[in-house]
Amino acid sequence: MNTRRFKLKNNTSVRCCPQCGNNQVFTAHSDYCAEDCCEVWVVCKCGYDPTSEKSGFRLEDVWGGVDDANIMDALSCWNDALSAEEKQLTEEREGA
Repeated sequence: MNTRRFKLKNNTSVRCCPQCGNNQVFTAHSDYCAEDCCEVWVVCKCGYDPTSEKSGFRLEDVWGGVDDANIMDALSCWNDALSAEEKQLTEEREGA
């Protein structure tokens, strides 16, 4: 598994972590998921990973690097995973 810790500048494009409010400090991870495929994802500095149980929100890449381009795509996946999580919570509240 490859990892790379990084810090973003102040931004409004990356959703805040629901556990700690961070949207700047993350660790990018890359690991093999199949013979010719790797998953790339980001984890908050507090350890929160919205893709841990929903790997469908992880970036799939042949080489699986944690370079800048893959990190940007993985951050987009982070945003998508948090949006889906928020939508699911809202639906559960309204349906209950």
